[in-house]
Amino acid sequence: MLLQKQVRDLMLPVARPLTGQMALSDAVGLILASGQMGLPVIDDRHAVIGFLSEHDCLRYLVSSSYYCDSRIQVADIMHPDPLCVTPGDSVLELAQQMSKVKPKNYPVVERGKLVGLITRRQVMTELNRMLRECKVAI
Repeated sequence: MLLQKQVRDLMLPVARPLTGQMALSDAVGLILASGQMGLPVIDDRHAVIGFLSEHDCLRYLVSSSYYCDSRIQVADIMHPDPLCVTPGDSVLELAQQMSKVKPKNYPVVERGKLVGLITRRQVMTELNRMLRECKVAI
């Protein structure tokens, strides 16, 4: 039942989070390899300090690739202090929040450290699964 689903039930692991000192080209490589639309940025204690999306990168990739400028780092362009959720948060409440605010991806934080990522696509997939189960039960 959706009312009982928690973020921990749907969250994905983040194999390679970004760091603020990472070069833009390295960060883009990790984002592309992850299959996500962006990744959390962590400090040396694994605390989330930002989020970098494909959208954030695109404008800088255009100018950096044109001028062969590789000096841009993640900290220069990331969104600081992204909205985060905890593993115990309700999926239903998160879905309601996602319908009102823009982020498509939320870092999942427990005891101040990154433990995963949950995306709007995962939440939509679960909501749709539950809707299909309702139709079968009728």
